[in-house]
Amino acid sequence: MVENFLRENPLPPPESAKPSVVDELFDLAATRNLDTMLRKALGMVVRIVGAEAGSILLQTQSTHRLRAGVFRQEALSRIDRWEAVISKHLQDTVWTIPAALSSLPLSISNLAGSQLALVNIPLLQDTTVIGALSLVLSPGHELADPQRNLLTRMARGIGQLASLMSDLELAQQRLNQMGVFYQVGQALVTTFDINKLLSDTMQLAADVIDAGAASLMLIDEERQELVFEVSHGSRSKMLRQQRIPLDEGIAGWVARNGYPVIVNDARTDPRFSHRVDVRTGFLTQSIAAVPLKIKGRIIGVLEVLNKYSGAGFNQEDVRLMSSIAAQAAIALENARLYQQVRQERDHIIKAQEDVRRELARKLHDGPVQLLSAISMSLDHLERLNEVKPEAVHNEINALRNLVRNAMRDARNILFELRPIILETQGLVAALEEYVNQLRNTESFTVHFKTIEEVGYEPKVAGTIFSIVQEAVNNIKRHANARNVWILLELKNNRFLVSVRDDGEGFDVEKTDAGYDRRGSFGLLNMRERAELIEAELHIQSRPEAPNRGTTIQLILPLPPLSNLKPKS
Repeated sequence: MVENFLRENPLPPPESAKPSVVDELFDLAATRNLDTMLRKALGMVVRIVGAEAGSILLQTQSTHRLRAGVFRQEALSRIDRWEAVISKHLQDTVWTIPAALSSLPLSISNLAGSQLALVNIPLLQDTTVIGALSLVLSPGHELADPQRNLLTRMARGIGQLASLMSDLELAQQRLNQMGVFYQVGQALVTTFDINKLLSDTMQLAADVIDAGAASLMLIDEERQELVFEVSHGSRSKMLRQQRIPLDEGIAGWVARNGYPVIVNDARTDPRFSHRVDVRTGFLTQSIAAVPLKIKGRIIGVLEVLNKYSGAGFNQEDVRLMSSIAAQAAIALENARLYQQVRQERDHIIKAQEDVRRELARKLHDGPVQLLSAISMSLDHLERLNEVKPEAVHNEINALRNLVRNAMRDARNILFELRPIILETQGLVAALEEYVNQLRNTESFTVHFKTIEEVGYEPKVAGTIFSIVQEAVNNIKRHANARNVWILLELKNNRFLVSVRDDGEGFDVEKTDAGYDRRGSFGLLNMRERAELIEAELHIQSRPEAPNRGTTIQLILPLPPLSNLKPKS
């Protein structure tokens, strides 16, 4: 392209002190920055044409305006109006010039009241107009035909080179974005430190989008506020855990409406709130914000402030932010799930420890004590047989009773650990057997209301049985009750299980709040088990008379094809 240009437009021999046009053209082609290239090209055109001043408007992914020379006010005003009209036209429509035209349309107009002439020529990407080149000619300066041809060729070359460089810059920007996504993705699979992960993500967002600050805010549903969770920038420490009302500011608008927003002059936007700037001393000039969503639900806002480049935030920035917001949402969801799994693991370990402790207590207080008594009785029986054989018969009967009691206690423990009857006969039969055991072993009176067998699958039946067991175990440990009611009912195509006692009640809210200090998870275990089978669990308790005691009620839909009636 450079060789053709020079062959068709021979240049005078270069002066030794100045670079040749050939050098300048190669320098333009080697420039890597678009604004720098446009500045050099404009200076070159102004010098070659002999103009007083010149201006370039380029509108690709973003708008570029550069000027060279000294402008007279009337010329500058006219060029400003031209460029405003051209820019608006390029935003609204695609403007093309037929390829059949041998040269670009070049307009020359004289300024009224002065002898200045203004020249305007479009810049093209192939046949599409992407900007304009304007020149101010001194009084009496006219463009000869060779200069017109030279100017149109230079305008065409500048347009093509600018378009290519713009595409290269966009490709580099996309490559940087892919690097960001790669780094965030790597962090997602290598760390569960959510604060560090989100902090690094905010720094990457600010760097790639070329913004002065970035913040991630989460919605506090209960208080209807946005909470600054992670921030990057000069005032980030001051923003940590700061709160703003959900109905205030541009971020609040995004959180409520779920749409991205670009505001490149924050002070003129009626949604803008000065509250955070006043607290931190930060001066917000421009804002871009996108919603943070998990499974379609808005949980927060990602916001970047003060674009360093004068062009302001654009839709490409919003697309990048939306991708980063999606990554951040994945990180938050993963962290939540990870924390939930850890809590479940801790609960399982605690439940296993409770089961072991309870099993050890029952073995010690039941079968182990009885086996110890049997051992002592055998020793006594051996000595008795030597000194008083006639008394051996009575001792054997007593020993037989101890063995039976030991067998009964062992069976009871095995039943509580894994009631086989659940799998062979069903839930109601297992509860009936459990009630019979309670009546034989506990000091309180058990009242039982039953129904015909329900057809729950073993896993659901086992979970229901475990909840009833946990409720009764709590009564044993804490209630000091005289009566316990276990009621099975059918209402409105739902199965109801109630466990009620007349013992010492408790404050449900205080008990729930004190789990982490007491290390006991009885009620929590029941609630979690109820959630697993999609059942409702209601807990009511009164520590004072009248109606003192506790009621735990489990409600869940009947299994398919269940049409049962209470037993008579």
